[in-house]
Amino acid sequence: MPVTEVLKSLGSWEIKFQPTLPRDVLDTLTYFGHVAITPGRLNPAQYGDNLLTMARYVGVVRTRTTGDDGRTSAAQDDVSIGGPGMAMWLGDEDGKGAVYENAVTCASASFATAVNALLPLSGAGAVTAGTIYSVSGTYTGRHQYESPRAAITYVCDTMSTTSVPVSWRVNGDGTLDAGPESSLFVTTPQCVIIGKGAGEDMSMRALPGSFDVTRDVEDYTTRVVLLAEGDGTSIATGSADVSPATSYKDIHGHAVRLTRLISESDTSTSNATTRAQLQLNRFTSTRNALRLSTSDYDIHGSFRVGDRVWVYSPEAGLVDTSNEVSFRGLRINPMKLQVTETSWPVTAGYTVAYRAADGTWTDLTDHVAFEGASSVSVTVGDFSRQLTASGTEPVGSRPNADTSVPGIPTLIEPFTGMAYLDSRGFTRARVIVSWNAPLNTDNSTIIDGDHYEIRWAVDTDMIYPATWTQVSQIRWSDMQTWAQPFAAPDGQWQTMVVAWDQTTAQLQDLSPGVGYDVQIRAVDKAGNVGAWSGTTTFVASADNIPPSTPAAPTVAASRIAVQVTHTLGKASGGTYNLESDLHHLEIHVDYEPTFTPSESTLKGKASATSGMIQAQIPVVVTVPVEETSARYVRVVAVDITGNKSGPSDAATATALLIDDAHISDLTVTKVTAGTISADWIVGARIKTADTGARAELSSTGIQAYNSGGTRTFFADAATGDVTIIGQLVSGTTGKRLEINPTATFLPEIRFYPNSGTDYGFINGVSAGTDVTVGINSSPYDDGTGTLVVSRAYLATTAGARLEAIRNDTQELRGGFTVATAGPSGALFAGYQSGGVNGGRLVATVDLATMGWDNGSSSANYHRYENNGTTRHIGVWRDFVSADAAEGLFTGHASTNGGTGVTLTYGPTMSSTPRPVVTVWDDVDHQVRLSAQSTTGFTVTINPAGSGFWDVNFWCFRV
Repeated sequence: MPVTEVLKSLGSWEIKFQPTLPRDVLDTLTYFGHVAITPGRLNPAQYGDNLLTMARYVGVVRTRTTGDDGRTSAAQDDVSIGGPGMAMWLGDEDGKGAVYENAVTCASASFATAVNALLPLSGAGAVTAGTIYSVSGTYTGRHQYESPRAAITYVCDTMSTTSVPVSWRVNGDGTLDAGPESSLFVTTPQCVIIGKGAGEDMSMRALPGSFDVTRDVEDYTTRVVLLAEGDGTSIATGSADVSPATSYKDIHGHAVRLTRLISESDTSTSNATTRAQLQLNRFTSTRNALRLSTSDYDIHGSFRVGDRVWVYSPEAGLVDTSNEVSFRGLRINPMKLQVTETSWPVTAGYTVAYRAADGTWTDLTDHVAFEGASSVSVTVGDFSRQLTASGTEPVGSRPNADTSVPGIPTLIEPFTGMAYLDSRGFTRARVIVSWNAPLNTDNSTIIDGDHYEIRWAVDTDMIYPATWTQVSQIRWSDMQTWAQPFAAPDGQWQTMVVAWDQTTAQLQDLSPGVGYDVQIRAVDKAGNVGAWSGTTTFVASADNIPPSTPAAPTVAASRIAVQVTHTLGKASGGTYNLESDLHHLEIHVDYEPTFTPSESTLKGKASATSGMIQAQIPVVVTVPVEETSARYVRVVAVDITGNKSGPSDAATATALLIDDAHISDLTVTKVTAGTISADWIVGARIKTADTGARAELSSTGIQAYNSGGTRTFFADAATGDVTIIGQLVSGTTGKRLEINPTATFLPEIRFYPNSGTDYGFINGVSAGTDVTVGINSSPYDDGTGTLVVSRAYLATTAGARLEAIRNDTQELRGGFTVATAGPSGALFAGYQSGGVNGGRLVATVDLATMGWDNGSSSANYHRYENNGTTRHIGVWRDFVSADAAEGLFTGHASTNGGTGVTLTYGPTMSSTPRPVVTVWDDVDHQVRLSAQSTTGFTVTINPAGSGFWDVNFWCFRV
């Protein structure tokens, strides 16, 4: 059950389950849910949707297989699920998906604008915009009847250049990242694929295994002619030729000429030449494909699909002399190729979790039949060749297109409409529009009509008057103007499509009493779109539906007031079922049970809204009535528009005691405001809601939950333990500490010791089941304009490191030390900057090295071996360049004849050196050091020199 990942494609995956898989777990695995495969053992209920960004792979469930495993006696015990990757939501292998039925046109649009316009449902579909990076240039094109995957790939290919390739990827959380490949993938390789000598280096990893290399020129092309938009003889073309000219020759010694024809009828004239050059770039070199089979099955962390890797195989011709890489002490010349496919097994140690459509997670790990460690298939270079042609369209003449354009349909006025209550209890309006079918613009009959498009929007030019009843519901300061108390609504065009054989359409969910503009146009089967009709304005039916008669209230009275409680139910039965456009209740009080409510009986108004109905919050209001005899209370429901219901049945109330001594109980409905000065002992829980995002206080402690029901905060009252899922910040500005500072909740602690934006941090990086810890400073200028970071890097395989690195590329910058573990571990210190490798200190079991070792003849270092010997590699300083503090230097001088010579050091030395002198001549001499000081020394010989003779010396300063 391997996972196969393919660059800019769907890929595939499959998970097999053990025969003991519970039926209730199997029933939760529905189609189009998602499976997340994450390294390590995690609790999906704790991490929730964070798994989508933490996971190594997220797939879509599209297949579910239930069979009989003949190895057991249980029936239907061979169960598996599978499907493609997240790229399916942009369009599957058949082109299904959020296909553009209406054309999406981009005119001189930026890359980000074009990609956002091509996202499914304008960015509100299954894939939303993630990080859209900037790409130079603009894009012009039209896309219709194709999937977003094909369209976005087309835009990326068109805006790519040889130096800046552009690509896209769909992340596990359903977001799309698009832009230069250097922003999406690793373009500076950190891994080398090599036939021999695989292993680990300080900054490079080599994968062991075997691989197959394929190189061919089957697709080699020297010229591309691209047939773009147009029909018949008016087809637009673009062309591109290989440059510089090809070096391949035919049998007669002529330059090889291989012209390829490519048909792209959707390509606009302005893009034809660019697309031709893009297609030519695909075929101007040999096709290099390498398929690696490696026993290092867990390659997560080495590279991912889309990253670049080094590939080196002199036997297969995979060598590029323009690249030079130092690996394990050897200098190699690898090729840089892109990883296009990987296939890897799901082994024990992974967490497998299923996410349902409602956002709930199910842990499948304990029921998965994991695979054993096996080989991983990796393809770098080109994809496996699947098509022999370069395009899917036939090359040749195209039929003449239908150029007839539908005319403008005529709307028939007046429209008919009415008000109604929707399923939520709000008053809405509907209207039926009708029209007459048009002719073509050339007055011919339309015989290929496909559909009508109707669009409507709120008319903001109308004046919306209001009745005194409506105005009485708002404050004077909330009114817009005297002529228009309420602000005109504002909205975007809404569109609907109607079949060609229909001449009426019903517009629903309109705001009552609001004016709307409506337009219509016709579209034929060839995609020719007629012009929009003129704007017709109508007013939706006003809200004239009163609320239902409310149920009788519950009342309690005192000498000075009557307390009214109402559960917002209808007189026909039930609670909290009045209409959702309810605004308030009128409270009427009188002496007779059958009285008719009037202005004289109105004692108060109580707010009653749809929010109170949904949250099941009763209306509790106290109205002043200073009497002790029986009173009768009726309520009237009033909606937002001012429509009033009939009065409820009467409820009677007689005055009761109101002092503290005579309050027998206290419920939440009686607590409305004020200060509680006594101690309260709560025997249950205090919570803000039963489900969703909420906070709770109980005897167990304090806890909070997010909207998905995951507990994000818990302070245990018994132990004092505190559990937090999310970020922990000690302040918002200035000096502060941040734990898990990003939305992905990585294990990281950031330190802000001042008011600036720079910070140091400690983080943990996963390498399989191991953990690497880093301690990092903030970036700073090393004096050359390059930003560097000082860090201590405690790795599990590469050892402990203390180093300075470049902030952008993570390359070494300056001095560093490395300590590795084990019986053959070593201590290493050195210097690396700008391609210069220098002085080092190395200590191993066998030897210790100290000095300057840059790998050239100018190396200068001491080596102390465990056999008791000491070696010096390099040369000693000559006295002509001696320093006043030089402790040991050597040199020689040549003279002609005479019995002596005096040599000076140049500088005055800090103390008197002790020279050791020899003389080279063709006769024997008595040699004597006759004088020495801090400035030089004198040598005399006997007999005199016979000609030219040399003085050779060592000087030790004491």
